Amino acid sequence: MLNGKSAINVPAFGKLERQYLGTSFLVLAILAIIVSAQKYAKHASTTEYYSLPLSVLYNFIVFSVYALFVPLIIKAVDRFPLRKDFTVNNFLFHLGLSIAFGLTHMLLCNLILYGIDLSSSPIFPRFITKYLTGVIHIHLMAYWVVLGFLSFRKKEHTEKNDERLDQFIIKENKYTSFLALEKVHWIEAIDHYQKLHTGDGFFIYKDSISNLEKQLPPDKFKRIHRSLIVNLSQIEGLKKSNNQLLVRLQCGQELMVGKSFRSEMKSLFS
Repeated sequence: MLNGKSAINVPAFGKLERQYLGTSFLVLAILAIIVSAQKYAKHASTTEYYSLPLSVLYNFIVFSVYALFVPLIIKAVDRFPLRKDFTVNNFLFHLGLSIAFGLTHMLLCNLILYGIDLSSSPIFPRFITKYLTGVIHIHLMAYWVVLGFLSFRKKEHTEKNDERLDQFIIKENKYTSFLALEKVHWIEAIDHYQKLHTGDGFFIYKDSISNLEKQLPPDKFKRIHRSLIVNLSQIEGLKKSNNQLLVRLQCGQELMVGKSFRSEMKSLFS
């Protein structure tokens, strides 16, 4: 059977970064629509021919190409943050990087659009006469919008991590004791109290299971039922019984997985 520790290794470019990449792509797509709408409004009062669908396609390609730079921007936000420990050097670094990315992005877009016949102008004359003089601000805007979004999400994620539990504080009568997270095998909800099951028995912890789920590190604990949270390192494997999915712990305890949690548990141990 699969072991919980070996079944859930997280790659360097993990789930959080993939979420950033996906949401950044959505932000860039919205920018493409906004830019197209602005151009449409500008041409609405003139007799000059303007195709809104073609403009949306054109700008969607332009901003989609910019998504290629997002992984590099994610690394830049980690190394040179703007919302934390702000310095002039960090700002100048991002200003220089935005210009470098903008120029590279414009050249790539020009090559792609010329290659698929969405632009019939020669590459380098168009790059100089139109891109450098007319639309470079759009490419710079793309960098700063994505940078601002990523900085906000990083700050939000950091604040959430700061609220994570690193141990349980157990209060009983006049005594206070501390219980390490790794000693808890599974957690069972009983109204607004939680039973913290360990190898030696259990402790009562006063909190709701929903609030406790948010405070526990997600790479170590996983909710498997509306009333159960399990320590992933304690999982020995999964078991099917009478159309039910059970989690078997190393201590021999078997816990039922709720219907809404089954697919996630199966994916962890597939």
